[in-house]
Amino acid sequence: MAVNRTLIQTPEDPRLAAYLDLKDRDVRRETGLFLAEGEHVVRRAFEAGLAVRSVLVVESKVERVLAMAEASPAFSSEETIEVLACPKDVIEESVGFVMHQGIIAAVEPPAAVGLEAVLGDESCGLKSARPVILVCPEITNVDNLGVLVRVAAGLGVKAMVLGPKCCDPWYRRAVRVSMGAVFAMPMVRSVDLDADLTRMQREFGVELVATVIDADATPLRESPPFAGPGAILLGSEGYGLSPEVVGRCDRKVRIPMHHDIDSLNVAVAAGIVVHHFCEG
Repeated sequence: MAVNRTLIQTPEDPRLAAYLDLKDRDVRRETGLFLAEGEHVVRRAFEAGLAVRSVLVVESKVERVLAMAEASPAFSSEETIEVLACPKDVIEESVGFVMHQGIIAAVEPPAAVGLEAVLGDESCGLKSARPVILVCPEITNVDNLGVLVRVAAGLGVKAMVLGPKCCDPWYRRAVRVSMGAVFAMPMVRSVDLDADLTRMQREFGVELVATVIDADATPLRESPPFAGPGAILLGSEGYGLSPEVVGRCDRKVRIPMHHDIDSLNVAVAAGIVVHHFCEG
């Protein structure tokens, strides 16, 4: 891996084009790359062996970036990394927001993962006892999705399945909020969730559990653990799971609530439910 180090002094420099006005741009759609923001997340991208195409960084942290690159499993490849060193004010004027850590990288996401590969890949741990999968049909808030990825990874979820209406887990804020956990989480992007849920049940023997607020749902503490592979389905932030999705699930669970509160933030609720089933 070759590293080209360049000092840039003005935001008008054409080499900064990929990083301009990030608040108002969909870089993923424009370039196919995602942005890893913050030193910890950039380091995790290198450690995961992802193809880091360029790094925009304050001058004082250039040596740290070079060390990250040299330690990367991909360091022996023939790819070239552009390290663009700038004064902090130039970086912030370019990206359009305050960057406290002064580092952001443009990275190629991993290859897409299909349902077959996730459910059949022993290296993902899915053939261990009672693996748990998290299914998100329609999470539309990128911050929530980032937290969900981090919660799922931290509590032992083996893979995530995202419905066609779910937001992009490689969006800059989602990656940042996940603290790079998205790099290690097998992620299936479903284009036909109904068909994929059917396959999970019939082909792979996955038990589907809907998380709802319905009074007739089993209280979480009374819900037995999965006997085999299991999937937890989380509803959208505003409307929960659709009746059609709930209807195809094998059982429903709810978190008992108090003080006239009917529900929790989806990421908070996910943490409670995932912990119950992963530790049960």
